[in-house]
Amino acid sequence: MEDSRYLKYHFATFMGRIPTFRVALLLGQDLGYCRDVLSGILSYAEESRPEWIYHEAPPDARVFPLLKRWKPHGIIVHLSDRALAERLLGLPGHVVSITHTLDDVKIPVVDVNHEKVGQEAARYFLSLGYRSFGYFGSKAAAFSRRREEGFRQALAAKGFSLTSCHARFLPRTPITEDWSAMEKRAAQWLRQLPKPVAVLASNDIPARTLCQICRLSGLRVPADVAILGVDNDPHECRLTSPPLSSVDIPAHAIGRQAAETLDRLMRGARPAAGPVSLDPGGVVARESTGFRSTLDPALQDALRFIQENAGKSTLDISAVCGFLKRSRRSVERLFKDKLDSTIHAEIQTSRVRFAEQLLSQTDLTISEIAARAGFENPRRFYRTFRQHRGRSPSDYRRF
Repeated sequence: MEDSRYLKYHFATFMGRIPTFRVALLLGQDLGYCRDVLSGILSYAEESRPEWIYHEAPPDARVFPLLKRWKPHGIIVHLSDRALAERLLGLPGHVVSITHTLDDVKIPVVDVNHEKVGQEAARYFLSLGYRSFGYFGSKAAAFSRRREEGFRQALAAKGFSLTSCHARFLPRTPITEDWSAMEKRAAQWLRQLPKPVAVLASNDIPARTLCQICRLSGLRVPADVAILGVDNDPHECRLTSPPLSSVDIPAHAIGRQAAETLDRLMRGARPAAGPVSLDPGGVVARESTGFRSTLDPALQDALRFIQENAGKSTLDISAVCGFLKRSRRSVERLFKDKLDSTIHAEIQTSRVRFAEQLLSQTDLTISEIAARAGFENPRRFYRTFRQHRGRSPSDYRRF
């Protein structure tokens, strides 16, 4: 039940006295994720709470004296420092974190569903035909452990195992970490993995680090090691050599939801019982995860053909079989034996991924996107998208 502050807020609003709230944003804009979250926060505030007054600062315990003097009614923070968490809990205002890095901290969290991030990575790698898998990330960060577990469980469901190498990324390596020792340990781990191997990194920063370690170790990306990051940070993905594939995170939507959550708390609502988790987007494929490791050359060609033609209405089972110059029965057996999937399922998956890019990167209408992504009509697009992503195309775009 909401407490008396909720009633006081609405009484003041009814009387025409809209309260002005001071909001501190401790996000650290060197991370693309935090920049996109900030965009979502500001979007919510502009639309719903233009009376908010806010200041930005890094998520560092050194800002605490400023917070104490300014007395914010609410704080949205990218929280990975337990000492900072304890100090924030001592302030009278409400706090919302946009990362589930720390366990057992009584601060509401709005974040992506990390288990589903791992599951999406597993589906993607399996669709490319990989049979050897690794995970590279932090054991200290809750989000990394959950991504690893989601990845592991999804692979186990298909009969595959996972080998992990842990380093302290939160999401960056702390200055207390020995970079040389970490690189040496990761290089030894990579060398002993059966090749070709598909590796999920906890986010884009360790994925970039892993690409560098591969280059120093004489391992080819993606021919020997395919590397997939998380966050789809354009800065990290494009600076990595080769350009980095990454699981897209709905950071803008997380920012909007975090702002709405804080808004409700400041108006007297009680916090949710657990973290608010949003579904991840699909994989944005770049050169770090190529088709070269697919075990069967024909399957390799088929998957590339499907991806390159995802937006064409002429793409169907017959088109794939015609491209391969093989019978439908033999191609269907190939997909079943190597991917535990069907031609139709891979076509639909590829179309949904293409539609996701159009939803997030263009202002096209849902009907226009349905047509460009190769769906027969908007209704079929809506139904297929919802089956794959658990929400409608409109909800995906909004959040």
